Amino acid sequence: MIEKDSLEARLTELRALMAEHIGAALAHLDGIQDPLERERAARLLSDDLLPHAVRSARQARTAAVLELRQGRTLREVGELLGLSIPRVDQLAKGK
Repeated sequence: MIEKDSLEARLTELRALMAEHIGAALAHLDGIQDPLERERAARLLSDDLLPHAVRSARQARTAAVLELRQGRTLREVGELLGLSIPRVDQLAKGK
């Protein structure tokens, strides 16, 4: 498993990269001159693409928690993730 300092650095990089991509999508929306096209594009982003991304991220999170659960107690996983035991259990159940 990756060391905590290395993980934090990697997460900082990932956050910046993801924020850059989201920012680019929002900037693209701002650049659409036609209000009809801009509304449709905003609707596509908010009603289709972002909810799909959230579902995919939740599935990835559940899969990661289940992987961490292999040979570990809920308490141990909670300590690794900085989460409560009930929250780890919820995540493992896909909630």
